[in-house]
Amino acid sequence: MLESLGLDAVQEQVYVCLLRAPAADAAAVAARTGLDPGEVGRALIGLEADGLVSRRPGRPRGYHAAPPDVTLNLMVLQRLDEFRRVQLAVERLAAEHRAHGPGASGAEPVEAVEGAAAIADRYRQIQRGAREVSSLVAGPAVVVTASDNTGQRDALRAGVRYRAAYERATLEVESADNPLLLEEWAALGEEMRVTPEVPLKLVIADRRIALALPRRQPPGAPVGLVVRTGILLEALNWLFDRVWATALPVPAAMGAAPDGPLSASDRRLLALLLTGCTDQAIASQWGVSMRTVQRRVQRLIALAGVQTRLQLGWQAARLGWIEPEGAAGFEGASGVAGVPAAVEGPSGV
Repeated sequence: MLESLGLDAVQEQVYVCLLRAPAADAAAVAARTGLDPGEVGRALIGLEADGLVSRRPGRPRGYHAAPPDVTLNLMVLQRLDEFRRVQLAVERLAAEHRAHGPGASGAEPVEAVEGAAAIADRYRQIQRGAREVSSLVAGPAVVVTASDNTGQRDALRAGVRYRAAYERATLEVESADNPLLLEEWAALGEEMRVTPEVPLKLVIADRRIALALPRRQPPGAPVGLVVRTGILLEALNWLFDRVWATALPVPAAMGAAPDGPLSASDRRLLALLLTGCTDQAIASQWGVSMRTVQRRVQRLIALAGVQTRLQLGWQAARLGWIEPEGAAGFEGASGVAGVPAAVEGPSGV
């Protein structure tokens, strides 16, 4: 029990014995514990040095155990300080590795990797040590299947954040021979969304290094690109951010019909919101309570994967739930209005 504080088994047994009652000498402790007197003597010397045992003057002189709530707690704090110093040293070494290691400016910004084994090895390296992993997932698996992805399991258990955008077709063709294990990943903490399609298979660790695989592989061994720096890495991060922003959260999206997640009543509710109707006005028109309307609005917000009604208007337009012109004049009970009819990206580079 006390080994983590530096005590061996004999020292712990001697200390616990003295906690229960002081002892006149090492022989008395040995008689009570059944330990060898020589081992007890060495243990008492060590415990005295650590401040866990003291010899009090008087007749007879005896060994007394120091109060555990003071001495042991102090030892725990000292160990925590040691762990913090080690952690700081590890962080310094990691910073030095980032500055001079494979991801440094002197390394090749793009590396071609050929063969399933080599790509799988790079995939494990990218996951190892990451704090956040973002991925675009499309089938079929050509390098590492979900069942074999032990690296992700270990990382999720260690608190690494995983975000995965799955292509809808990947979910539809899931089989017993090649399961995606979505329930297992979700239970471990993976954040999941689903999107109509993804342009390539992609894994990004901490926005610093990426592994990209084209959808169409040449005959024979698969080929991937490891991207460490430069404008290509920025473009891959931008691509993931765009796909993630427009994807639907799982499991809401998994229950959606292939041609869209909204029912006719959902579309009607969204149309009324976009025309500026308040929750109370909608409730009056439908003959339901305002709480029912608010609950259904919150469902739409969750289905769209956004946080506010304003974002719902933008996302509805992006996902094709409404005609682009219908995004103007969005105003719900919160009084938010003025969502533009369309969103334009930059005109050039």
